Amino acid sequence: MSWNEQDEYTEAETSNGFVEATTEVALPTGVAQRIVAYAERTNKKAEEVKKEYLAYIAKEYGVADISTETDEDILIDWAEQIFVQTRKQTGGNSNTSTWVGCFVGVADRKKDRLQNIVRSNVALYNKDPAEAIGTGRIGLFEKQGDVWAIHNKEGLTTLTNSSSEDPPHGIKNGEEWLCLVTRKGLPSPQTRLGRYAYFLGGEEGDFVNNNAVSLWKVDLTNENADMSLDIGRSCKLSVVPPRENTTNEYFKTVLGTYDDFSPNYTDEFLPEQFRSLLKPANYWTMADHELFTPIDGLEEAFENKKERTEIGGRQVTYGPLVVTKGTVNRMSTEPRDSEYDPEGFNYNMTLSSTIVGDIDCWIAGAVGVMCDPFTSGWGDDAFDYAEKSTVYVFGRLGMKDRDGLLTPKISVMGIYADPRRCRKRATGGDTGTSQFE
Repeated sequence: MSWNEQDEYTEAETSNGFVEATTEVALPTGVAQRIVAYAERTNKKAEEVKKEYLAYIAKEYGVADISTETDEDILIDWAEQIFVQTRKQTGGNSNTSTWVGCFVGVADRKKDRLQNIVRSNVALYNKDPAEAIGTGRIGLFEKQGDVWAIHNKEGLTTLTNSSSEDPPHGIKNGEEWLCLVTRKGLPSPQTRLGRYAYFLGGEEGDFVNNNAVSLWKVDLTNENADMSLDIGRSCKLSVVPPRENTTNEYFKTVLGTYDDFSPNYTDEFLPEQFRSLLKPANYWTMADHELFTPIDGLEEAFENKKERTEIGGRQVTYGPLVVTKGTVNRMSTEPRDSEYDPEGFNYNMTLSSTIVGDIDCWIAGAVGVMCDPFTSGWGDDAFDYAEKSTVYVFGRLGMKDRDGLLTPKISVMGIYADPRRCRKRATGGDTGTSQFE
């Protein structure tokens, strides 16, 4: 697949470098400067940003024709409003970049991103308290009358928290209370739960110009760890790219986020004639990322791509992440209790093929909570699909023993149900597995 073909569309630039929008509307210099600055900061085209500005003033102030507003100061103030607001939405951080593509799934569990940091800093404190505090990463609580104070690298900082209660964000270490500290030497939370969402795409410039597509892990933390995601829907993300100097291969594919993270669902980062290539039927199956495996090739894929690691002193084999396509033979849309799933429940589905038979799919509880796996389409066009629909599945490939024969299974992290390949489910009635008996 390629969308990097010669495009006859060209942009016309003004003398100050500002790309004129198709509306041919002249803007005051102060507005144009802000548009260009924001475009550079977000890796957007100036033309696109200008359209956002015009849409904003039309919605908020009823100005559909900018030529009717003669007060340039007002136009500049409106520009300040939208671009300050947008900067806030993207975290206001200069270290963010724009990634484009689509989500394909979510991890089944959340993990504490600070666990190892807490462990290493407490170990350093137990070895050398002065050195640990001097790093500015950890502090020691002590009581100052009725309130707590904290020893940090700057000295002693008195807090307002009552000493009759446990200190804020305290870490119990024997008879002492420690804490992680902020840059200002104040107590910082000792836990930050995060969940990886899997994203198929790339940095916008690299994606558009070089067709660079690969699988990334978007780290959703705090309240975002349970946010709803549209699987398979094209979008743009403002994320923190991996550190260039990281030596850990695992973290080279991790994209950071801030608490105000929010996907922008759009496909306008590609020229219109290439947007059909973003449909999962094309995009999820392209050879560039090597994720797609036909359902009759799953066993071979497991043997060729399986990996081994050591857990608790024993060798564990696990299969690769794959995308496959199959026809739904059975499914249970009602959650089933599971002691193994972090959410306490999961779902099951069976994909069938006339060539290989049935493939068992276990759908994580988090997928049900965040990704609406039994619905096709989005918004007003969405509908619940029925068995005998064809779906695309993303997940971890494994093998199970079925009557002495090893057969593929999939731990599902995401499902895309193509409306053109799905049958509408009848509303009401039994949605459990008993309907298929």
